[in-house]
Formats: sequence, C-alpha cells, structure tokens
Amino acid sequence: MRCIVAALLLFAATAAAAGALTETPRTWAELLVPIPAQRLDELETADVERIRETRDRLDQLLTATDTEADALAAIYGRLGVLYAAHRLYAGAELALSNARALDPQNLRWAYFAAHIALEQGEAAQALDLLTEAERIDPDFPSLALRRGEALLGLNRLAEARTAYTKAADDAALRAAALYGLGQIDLLERQWGDAAARFDEVLQLQPDADAVHYPLGQALIGLGRRDAARTHLAQRGAIKPRFTDPLIEGLRSLQTGARFQFERGVAAVKRRDYAAAAAGFAAGLDAEPGNVRARTSFARALWLSGEKKAAADALHRAVAEDPDQTLPRFLLAVMQDAAGDTATAVVSYRAVLASDPAHAGASSYLADLYLRRGDFGDAALHFERAIAAGATELPLLLHYWGALRNAGTDDSVLRDRLVAFDRRFPEPPVFRYLLATLLATSNDAAVADPARAVEIATTLNTEQPIPPHAELLALSLAAAGDFGEALQVQQGLIEWARMTGNWAEVAVLQQTADDYRAGRLPGTPWTRYDPMFQPGPADPEPVMRNYPAGQPY
Repeated sequence: MRCIVAALLLFAATAAAAGALTETPRTWAELLVPIPAQRLDELETADVERIRETRDRLDQLLTATDTEADALAAIYGRLGVLYAAHRLYAGAELALSNARALDPQNLRWAYFAAHIALEQGEAAQALDLLTEAERIDPDFPSLALRRGEALLGLNRLAEARTAYTKAADDAALRAAALYGLGQIDLLERQWGDAAARFDEVLQLQPDADAVHYPLGQALIGLGRRDAARTHLAQRGAIKPRFTDPLIEGLRSLQTGARFQFERGVAAVKRRDYAAAAAGFAAGLDAEPGNVRARTSFARALWLSGEKKAAADALHRAVAEDPDQTLPRFLLAVMQDAAGDTATAVVSYRAVLASDPAHAGASSYLADLYLRRGDFGDAALHFERAIAAGATELPLLLHYWGALRNAGTDDSVLRDRLVAFDRRFPEPPVFRYLLATLLATSNDAAVADPARAVEIATTLNTEQPIPPHAELLALSLAAAGDFGEALQVQQGLIEWARMTGNWAEVAVLQQTADDYRAGRLPGTPWTRYDPMFQPGPADPEPVMRNYPAGQPY
C-alpha cells in the first residue's frame, strides 16, 4: 500500500508524459487509477523500450472504442510484471490494481500482487490480497503456503501454523511448509519440534542451506552445541523450493537480456554455476555493456572452474566501468590469493578510494597486512571494516591480535574483549582471552587474578577441555596459589602422556616447573600466534557469497 501512496504522490508532484495511461479516459476513469511514468534512467535501454512499448499499447487500448476489459487487464498485468522485475514496485502495484479491477475473477492478478507485497515485506497487504485470491480459487495449491508466510510476518503464529500444516500435506510444498513450521517452533521455543522439521527439510532438499542456521539455533536450545556449530557454519541463503505455476508464469513474461540474467541468477541459487555462466553469457550477448552482469558472469565462471576466463571478464568489467567496486574487489582477492600482494594492495586501496565504507576491501586488506606483520595498518583497516558493518567473530579475533601486537595498552585490549564477548558469548573465546589478559597483565589497573580465576573456573566447569584447564592453572598461579596451579597442571601432563603427545608433555612440564618454582610462565601468546593469524586469501567463498547488491 505504501508504494501506491508513493506513486500517487509522485504523480501529483511531477509532470508526467501526456497519454491515456496517465490521464485515464472517461470511459475507464471510474474503474482505473492513472499510472505515472516511472523513473527508468537506471535501466538498460532494452528494458526501457519494453516498458515503453507496453505503456504505448495500453494508451492505444484505453483510447480505442472496442477494447475488452480482460484484454486491457492482460496488458496492465504485463506492465505490472515488467515493473516488478525491475523492482519498480510502486508502478507494479498500480498496474496490477488496475488488472484486478478489470478482470476481478482472474487469479493471476491478485496472486501476483500478493507475491510482490511479500517480496517487499508488506505482510498485511499480502494477506488481504491472498484472501482475495482465495475467494477466486480456494483450491489453488500454494495459497496456504503463501498465507502462512504472510501470517508469520504478522506474528499471528497460531494461524500461520494452521496454514503451513495444510500446505505440508502437499508433497510439492512440504519442504517449504516445514521450514515455516520450524520457524514458528523456534519462536515458541519448541526446540525439539523445530530441529525435527528442519532435519526433514534438509533430507528433502539438501541444497537448501538457509535451513542450517535455524537448525543450529534449535540445537543450541536442546543443549547440543557441537552439532549446532556444525550447522551454523553451513548457513546460506538458499531457501526450500516449492512448485508455484503462477510465479513461474510471471517469470516467463520477462524477455530479452533480463530474462537470461534471471536464468543465471536462478542457476546460481541452485549452485549450477555452469548453467549460470551460460545464462549470463546469453544476456551479455544482448547487453554487452552491462558491467554488473559481466561481474556475475565472472563469478559463475570462477565457480564452474573457468578461472582464466573469470579473470578476463573481471578485467573487462573494470576497464568498462572503473567506478564499479565489486569487480575490482574480486580481482584484488584473486591477486592476493596468487601471492601478488603488492598489486593486491593497490587494488584494495583503489576500491576504498571509490567506496571508503567497503567492508570487504577493508577486511581483506587488514588480513593481508596482518599476515605480513604490519600490525598497525592491519588494526586500522580492521577498525574501518567494523565501522562499515563487519561483525564476524574471526575478524574481531584477528583485530584484537593486531591491536595487541601493535603495542596497544592493556586497558584498551581489556575493553575490546569485554565488548566482543557481549557480541559473541559463544564460543567463549573472548572470555578465555580476557581471563588470560587479567592473569598476565603488567598494568596494575588491568591485572585482576581473582576475576581471572572466576572466569577460568566457570569455563573449565562448563567445558572441561585442556585449554580451559591450562587457563585455570595460569589464573591460580597469578593469584598466588601455585600449589593448586601445579596440581591442575599435573593433570594436564598425565592427560598428554595418555594420548602419547610427548612434545606437549615437554611444554606442559616446563610450565609445571615454573609453578613449582613459584613463578609465572612466559608470555601466553607469541607474536605470530596462529589464533590471531588469518589464513591465506581464498577467492572461492568471496566469489560464492559476497553480496552483489544488483547482480545485473
């Protein structure tokens, strides 16, 4: 609804091009709303022409004396679909509103309008439109599923559960319906039911990797943290598919390059990268100057194994539009991975010169600096990445290591760990580091062995693993209880002996000797501690997952 209001305001505030579409003839004036010309300056020429041709056809039909209402509705519907394909939702809603008024018993128009409302997150509007569609054809298969989606968006959980349960009886809809039911179970803290439903979704559609994250949440609720971590690490964006002939018909109304690009995008979602590359290539034959699509083409080529062709496509994209940051960033990661760090630094900096808030370029450049020991520069660029919205746990861990190696005051290091632990309480890596810092700091204002013992005791009780036991021994020694520290350390030595890890036995024994002598061991971290070192640059996850904004 808000898009319709926005479009009408635009119509009132701007001088639209003259024509029957913007000034509805008297014959149709009581039934139809005018549709102001939409801003098309960001679209490709071929797309603009298709929209203008459709508007011209509507002008002709509106002024003709023998136009049938259903024929006029079909062209309004086509205009709505074209607008929606280009995310011109205000015009799409107006056009489909007219199609519904002209042909109120045609399920397509109400259903298309509901689909567009759901895409925009307008759950209340979508529910009204789905109710209208249900009056036209109550037996249309996917109505219950879409109704559940709208009701869930409105937090009407009991009604949403009823709708999804009905949809789950249809084999073609079951995976998507179970996904919805699982989300309701999560909201109602029914962890076991949620986990069971998400498990079944993955059995039905193993590539639906968007399911892993809510499944991980359910497993955390069940106390199965190790299994949860496995699924959380596999989180993705592919939701369960379902058969919807009307939406497939909507897609078929797209023609030309954009149709091919949409084929490419759909293939990417199902991880058929060779088909994705073919789709983008076909679209680029019609629109060779579409740099966004060429960048997507390059990514699909890379992921299908055509790495040289991918690099060539990215170089062409950069040459054709130097202001586009994504192709330049992807090239920088490729250069970084190939060991050409000097060129990679230049490329990362070029991205940041165009877009100082580019989180990817900042974080990858920070990693590069950290790997080669430029700790101050690394910390600076990690800070910029965080300011741009990067929040991943490994990035925060590497940032803290860069700060420490750059000589940052322990008070700042402590405060960062406290803040990071609030953001990521699990796994408790930042609490582990905080206890270590409190036990070993030479800054009297920071050192707090008693608090370190408290944290270490809790960690070792909740998760009795060797690193937590070592931390407890260190904290006890820092608090002056060397006897208890030695006892804990001896237990670690016995464990290492039982596992046959004799190198570890020697290291643990040296620390035990320190405790026996009443002294603390040396620094707990080396300058290049693996905990704080990123791995080598890897283009694969960037090519697969880095957000494109607009893929074409």
